Amino acid sequence: MAGASDAAAQATAEDAYQVFFTVAMTEVERGNYATAVKLLLALSRKVDSPRVRLELARAYFLDRRYAQSRSVFEDVLQDPDLPWGVRENVNRYLDLIDDALGTVRFSVAFVTDSNPLNFTDRRQINIAGTTLDVVPPPDHGRASAIQYRLNVTRAFTADTTVVGFADLLVKDFEGGDLDRWALDAGLAFFPRAPSWLEGSIGLEEAYAGGRHFYRKPYVTLTYLHDPVQRFRLETELRLAYLDVADFDHLDAHTQQIAVRGSRVLDSGIQLIGDGYVENAITDEDPYSYRGAGIGGTVSVPVIGSWGVSLSGSIGERRYRASDPLFGETREDTTRRASIILFNRRWTALELRPAVGVAYERTDSSLPYFEYDKLTWIFNLEY
Repeated sequence: MAGASDAAAQATAEDAYQVFFTVAMTEVERGNYATAVKLLLALSRKVDSPRVRLELARAYFLDRRYAQSRSVFEDVLQDPDLPWGVRENVNRYLDLIDDALGTVRFSVAFVTDSNPLNFTDRRQINIAGTTLDVVPPPDHGRASAIQYRLNVTRAFTADTTVVGFADLLVKDFEGGDLDRWALDAGLAFFPRAPSWLEGSIGLEEAYAGGRHFYRKPYVTLTYLHDPVQRFRLETELRLAYLDVADFDHLDAHTQQIAVRGSRVLDSGIQLIGDGYVENAITDEDPYSYRGAGIGGTVSVPVIGSWGVSLSGSIGERRYRASDPLFGETREDTTRRASIILFNRRWTALELRPAVGVAYERTDSSLPYFEYDKLTWIFNLEY
């Protein structure tokens, strides 16, 4: 009789906890994050549940109490039975928290590129009915580089509504003629209301071989379809102006709509998908184009905190008018594939190692613009 009474009491308590949890999640859905935190915090002291702690960390995040959120998320990561896909999402939240609180990330990589100039693999082309030989430039061919990347963020408001960012990428090739650097800097906006809208303004600058390559100011608006399940689905509108140095006919007003989403399967595998449509308007129709593309990534565990991501994408661009040099309208199809072995948080050395290979090929109705390349990379991020 006593055993039956104890079992009944335990079942009653578990039912009460489930009701408590349901009420807390309802408050999250309503946007009452502070109330949800109180309920989930009280519940976490009564039951030892990774799910409860995970939702508490997310409620802290939504309430912009980032230090508390990071502490609980890091505690959740200690659970050895946490599914791989959930672990990946937790790491994405931790990256966002680092960005909001202010961070400096540095990485160094060794890169081998089989075609750094994206030069055509054709050796003959036809222009106006005449066949011409294509002579590769002297620096065409396989090249190795040390790649440095520095990412800095800093909040400019106490509630982290406005966050500044700067991302500097430098590729130091052998000999120096192929050296490149690019800077993306600006302000990101995370309004409390509406919580489903985010945005940014920024400027990209790029140099290649010691010469200015392009400048691109831009603005973005991002719609989070479900702010609570942040990574499930989002849509971004990006408007930009591309100013290409020394080639005014390529200057363009560009518009792009991109959709990104992710799912964690019951097996723990994480799936990420994306798609986009784009439009570019130049002063001359032969260089204006419309495009679209889709891509996907599968992230699977290997051993411990190591994982493998398999990615692939395909994109097309169709230009508006016949090219004045080649006499035909250009249409490009670009395919990319990669496999990367990575560790998001190698806590022993506070490093994020990644090693992998990527392949890219562009086929074009104008053979001069066809090329392929194979890139090997070994990267360490601190």
